[in-house]
Amino acid sequence: MGFGDIALGCEQLGGSDWGDYDLSGPREAVRCALDLGVTVFDTADVYGLGQGEEELSKALGSHRHDVTVITKGGVRWSESGHRSRARTWRDSSAKYLSSAIDASLRRLRLDVIPLYLVHWPDMNTTLDETLDCLAMARDSGKVRHYGLSNFSASLVKSALHLGGISAVETELNLLSRSDEIIELRNHKDAGLETLSYGVLAQGLLTGKYFAESSFGTKDRRHRLEHFRPEAFVRNEPVYNALRDIALETGRTQAQVAIRWVLESGAVSCAILGAKSPKQLESNLDIKDWRLDEDMLGLLRAAREKMESDQEVQKS
Repeated sequence: MGFGDIALGCEQLGGSDWGDYDLSGPREAVRCALDLGVTVFDTADVYGLGQGEEELSKALGSHRHDVTVITKGGVRWSESGHRSRARTWRDSSAKYLSSAIDASLRRLRLDVIPLYLVHWPDMNTTLDETLDCLAMARDSGKVRHYGLSNFSASLVKSALHLGGISAVETELNLLSRSDEIIELRNHKDAGLETLSYGVLAQGLLTGKYFAESSFGTKDRRHRLEHFRPEAFVRNEPVYNALRDIALETGRTQAQVAIRWVLESGAVSCAILGAKSPKQLESNLDIKDWRLDEDMLGLLRAAREKMESDQEVQKS
């Protein structure tokens, strides 16, 4: 198994939790990604409560058999007519996970899922049971490879001891703490494919949002900690460094943030979401340049200042 540097994150195809937007944009972004040579597409069954997988299958068309589709399961949901959001809970039991794999195969219209990930750890199910279920799915030809998403380093080490996993996926961006990057590097050193999502911190590292920015209740960013006004002050050293490097290089702040993840040495593949082809094209225009040592040093110092300020606030 192997990936290119970039995968397209397809959560926006679920049509929910990102505010109001036209689904035609993310659909066109999938087709644009194919034209630009992207071969990895990341989704999950819970995105749009199944809609995300269905939309991805439609957007890929016959190409769905030629690319690497990653999907995730292990989160159950219950729709409620009087709530704005569905109730969700984790379930990685063999009984549920096997049915979730079958449902994903139907929605994606695939005979085999190239890479299937357990979306979140389920503390009510043993890791042995979960991995045994995934091994059976692989042996029966339903999944080609399997792995873990959002699992701690200690749980990943336990899974490696049990054997079978091929990949891990976790959040990584310039606002992540240094110990998280070290852990992800350790996963890579163990021979795993390592994928990172949240590379732009849900758009925060693009420079488009400020402490005064507000989001509606249908947009998850209204409840994310790093979008709170006090977090902007704490993370200001990173924002300033991003802005300075972008101005110096003539690149966007998003491009600088993406390059930092790719040059961190921690990941095999960075997952980028896009609501439009234009957004995707801009973010993919990063292959002909790299951050030099001075730029990396500036970002390193900014991150250290951010982490130091965080520790002072805690004390």
